[in-house]
Amino acid sequence: MKRFLALLLAIVMTLSTFALVSCDKSEEEKGEENKPVGPVISGEEGDIFYERSLVDDELPDYDFGGRELRVVTHAKDRVVPDEAEKNKGNLIIDAKFSALDTAENRFNFKTVVSYDAIYQEVVDWVSKTVLSGADEFDLFDSHAASAAGLVTKNIFLNWYDIPNVDFSKPWWAASCANELTYDGKCLFAVSDYNYDAINGTYCLVFNKNLANSYDFGNLYEVVMNGEWTFDYFYNLVKDVYVDSDGSGDKTEGDFYGYAQPYTYNCPINSWLWAFDNPIAQKDADGVPVLSVKTDKINNIVNNIYDLCYNTNGVYFVADNLEKQGMDLFYDRKAIIAMGILGDPLTEKLRNFEDDYGLLPIPKYDENQQNYHTMASGDHNVLAVPKTCKDTEFVGTCIEALSAESYKQVIPTLYETALKTRYLRDSESKEVLDLIIDGRVYDFGYIYGGFSGFGFMIGDLMLNKSNNFESYYSQNYTKARTSLKKITKTFEKLS
Repeated sequence: MKRFLALLLAIVMTLSTFALVSCDKSEEEKGEENKPVGPVISGEEGDIFYERSLVDDELPDYDFGGRELRVVTHAKDRVVPDEAEKNKGNLIIDAKFSALDTAENRFNFKTVVSYDAIYQEVVDWVSKTVLSGADEFDLFDSHAASAAGLVTKNIFLNWYDIPNVDFSKPWWAASCANELTYDGKCLFAVSDYNYDAINGTYCLVFNKNLANSYDFGNLYEVVMNGEWTFDYFYNLVKDVYVDSDGSGDKTEGDFYGYAQPYTYNCPINSWLWAFDNPIAQKDADGVPVLSVKTDKINNIVNNIYDLCYNTNGVYFVADNLEKQGMDLFYDRKAIIAMGILGDPLTEKLRNFEDDYGLLPIPKYDENQQNYHTMASGDHNVLAVPKTCKDTEFVGTCIEALSAESYKQVIPTLYETALKTRYLRDSESKEVLDLIIDGRVYDFGYIYGGFSGFGFMIGDLMLNKSNNFESYYSQNYTKARTSLKKITKTFEKLS
């Protein structure tokens, strides 16, 4: 019975998103396969670390003789954390080191950063290096939004051609085999190795003390009943405003119902996906085509414009990067703010004196079935350059690193840090699952980057405009041409 229950649990969890997936095999099955699976920790059913430690990555046994896996990135600490931070009490960093050590010791290789810089410099360097034919790195692990500009240069390999990489494994985002694959090919992939895709996922944070003072009611109940829509949210915050500094103008010193960050045109764009309006979708033939112009898109743009510019209870300033959404929240100047799932891990929110909770970004309306969100374009994607001399080595290493991240880093981040240590109520933990389950990876955003409609909402709000039709007509040809170039690049891959 226990064995049956464990297998049943595995099947259910395998169907969930990559960050929450878990699966298991019976001891008899593993004995028959007799393949290395990495260390199995002690535990029992229901212990996520124990259950994940049993998952077989099915990798052959290799000894790479201390060889270096050379990684290019804009965020060095995500690849190899600072050694000085080891064993200093940071759960995520320690889990990252443990995952690295486990994978590297098992296959006798070493992960090193061969080039790191700001993301645009990384993109330029990668392009020049690969096009010159130089063998300078093995793995691209960097900024998702800027990486899109490299797609049409035809400098990356198809992930399906990389030995020992298995997208059916739970450490790979389901989007790799779905949204990010076209014509049987995938250039950018996301695995649990990219734990920043969880940290950077957008959500709302609310001050429970202040919400109670303004009779906001039980927001968790509203969320769970599927009633947490834009209209509900808008009516809740629109009139919550106090001219605290007495200036007569809306300033950062006043008090608001909601603080909407702009921050380099990223957070505000998440409303597009929250309202289930992707940039690109596959047509009947499976070809990604622009889908941003829907029956509701004009209303979506008008909703966000009203939120930002026609509502006293909302703080939105695009040109003041010193005071954005969460900054006002920390100052108790806003009841609700848009943040990311990584915020509860920060010292500011850990030490926040008032009670707080998490909420999903509201749905468009009650007809929308699920809550949706997306990860900041700052999260990393993985790609293998065409100059790679040994795809078997790279495939084995990234599969092992992804598997160990699934077994050690993600449970530490998700279960230990967020759910157990830092989130302060059980309802926020339930909401966390809703948010993760609703993450969207849009072909038009991941591969379109800065050339598509991924930053449309931010562009319009920056220019204080709600004229979608004008923006669409001005940018449609460029976005459509870019998407066609991208799909043709996929089609040309052997």
